[in-house]
Amino acid sequence: MKRNALVLVLGLLCLACVPKASDWTDASLTDIRPEGWLKEKLITQREGLTGHPEALSYPYNTCLWAGEIPRMGTHGKDWWRYEQTAYYTDGLLRLGYLLDDQELIGKGKAGITYTLAHPWENGRLGSPLVDNTWPFAVFFRAIKADYDVSPEAATLEALRRHYHSIPMELLIRRRNIISLEGMLWTAARTGDEALVARADSAFRFRKQLLGDQELSRDDYVTPEFLTAESRYNMHGVTMSEMLKLPILLYAATGDPWYKELAVSSLDRLFDEDELPDGLFSSAEWLKGKGILHSHETCNTVDMTWTLGCFLEILKEARFADRMEKIVLNAGAGSVTQDFKALQYYSSVNQFLATGTSNHNEDNYCSTWMAFRPTHQTECCAGNVHRLYPNYAARMWLRGEGEAVAALYGPSRFRYSEHLTFVEDTAYPYGETVCITAKTGHGRHRARLTLRIPCWCNGASLTVNGEAAGQALTPGRFVTLDRRWADGDVVTLSLPMEVLRQTAFGGGVWFERGPLVYTYAIPAHFRKDTVRYANMNGKYPADDEAFPCWDIRPAGPWNYAVDADVQATVVPGTDQAPRLRIPVRPIEWDFAKGPKGELLTPDFPETLKVTGPVEELTLVPYGETTLRLTVFPVLP
Repeated sequence: MKRNALVLVLGLLCLACVPKASDWTDASLTDIRPEGWLKEKLITQREGLTGHPEALSYPYNTCLWAGEIPRMGTHGKDWWRYEQTAYYTDGLLRLGYLLDDQELIGKGKAGITYTLAHPWENGRLGSPLVDNTWPFAVFFRAIKADYDVSPEAATLEALRRHYHSIPMELLIRRRNIISLEGMLWTAARTGDEALVARADSAFRFRKQLLGDQELSRDDYVTPEFLTAESRYNMHGVTMSEMLKLPILLYAATGDPWYKELAVSSLDRLFDEDELPDGLFSSAEWLKGKGILHSHETCNTVDMTWTLGCFLEILKEARFADRMEKIVLNAGAGSVTQDFKALQYYSSVNQFLATGTSNHNEDNYCSTWMAFRPTHQTECCAGNVHRLYPNYAARMWLRGEGEAVAALYGPSRFRYSEHLTFVEDTAYPYGETVCITAKTGHGRHRARLTLRIPCWCNGASLTVNGEAAGQALTPGRFVTLDRRWADGDVVTLSLPMEVLRQTAFGGGVWFERGPLVYTYAIPAHFRKDTVRYANMNGKYPADDEAFPCWDIRPAGPWNYAVDADVQATVVPGTDQAPRLRIPVRPIEWDFAKGPKGELLTPDFPETLKVTGPVEELTLVPYGETTLRLTVFPVLP
């Protein structure tokens, strides 16, 4: 206890000597209305898995957080089902607000109402069956989304009591430390500086507070771990969640040490482990940059949420660029376009997706790379519901007197009672973003901030047809400060160049703007009715509407490219532009598991051409299930 008290005093001294940071903030979800392709994605999600928890099976077919979730069998720890349904609740509630779907909103709010009405005696929130605070750290995000729409003082007081109820010895253990996210958010809205001091002490002195205790995997992520010379060897989701904490502490305390720690750690993670589709490898641990490595679908959501924190606090365009790339490629490529099945692990090169095709060391030759509504471990099946709603939610951010167009897509943003911005664009498939001011009558002052992506050279910006006269530097934001009249039109042109990229260890892939392009291997879909032992009895209630898929190639995939290959845009494509490249077929066969299971192979050691030059059409990564993204290069 004396050590805890000393650390708290040191934390208060740290807070007393630094200024506070300012940031952008999330807008209320009811102020954002997706349109066009994004609205279609969200409607498809609602008609797919999000609106059909019976297809997801347990624990999504329960009361969620609107009561105590019953245990099914002996599989999993007690906290699992609350973590998993917290992801799902957050996703369905955000989706409900974005689509103005009262049924989804009601379902999400029911869990919030029940949870806030049933605190522990000491104020702790969450199921009394759960001995840690990690599931509530996830559920907090649903409460935050609801509060942004309908702020209630009682909600803040319940959260304040909850965060004060967590003893330091519990707060610093495992993923309980992620409670700092909600703790700092609550402190910012209640003025409770003691919460900031607790958060600062818990993270800054975590290693010292842990002392000689026997440590779990998640205990090791401390400032000392993040700054050590050895490469990051850690669980991917833990890293995604942890890396938001130092940047949130920087915003709360103003201490530049936190900023340096946050930025250097995030950059290092991607330097060591980034894959061509924008996300880092994580199966389940960080694996490096080899193209055969996979990433966990949870991280397409968790990392983009963390990147959103960096974006709001540091106001740097590169974080928005990375958010777009991950969601539109790694995220979209891990779920079917009808949003009725997802992978747990997903790869940039995957030549089949079956119940035994997982080529990763973790759960080798199992169901984890199949497209299924149900999975052995349920976290990804819950987390995927937050992917597109989180993207839509952070398209528009708020600053003081400022509307920030952070992520582009067709939408409407209600800035105030008298001013709405309407964004008309085919982005990321088109190069033009057109934003029209709607005021009804009169003029209304606001700053409109626009992102110039890092990949974009030659951007142009006009207001009502006149050049804006501002420097448009790639990787920077540009701001228009004016009194907006009804019908004022801002037109931003973002030319997209086809870029050839070189993969770690050899091989090339192609990008255009925020999109990665890939060869969609012709695929044969067969319903997989096998009841795999590792699934613990879980299977979709209606496997005609929501099948588990066995997907195998229905055509060749064994191609390589010449060393000087370039891709060109296919002219006249109405939807997302296609690319065309010349390729050569080569000798390249499946790898095999111990029982003859077919697996996606790594590059062959020797490239032997077997036929004449052919032409392949490449499509956006998110449109595919089976794909060849990174091509071997012929000598």
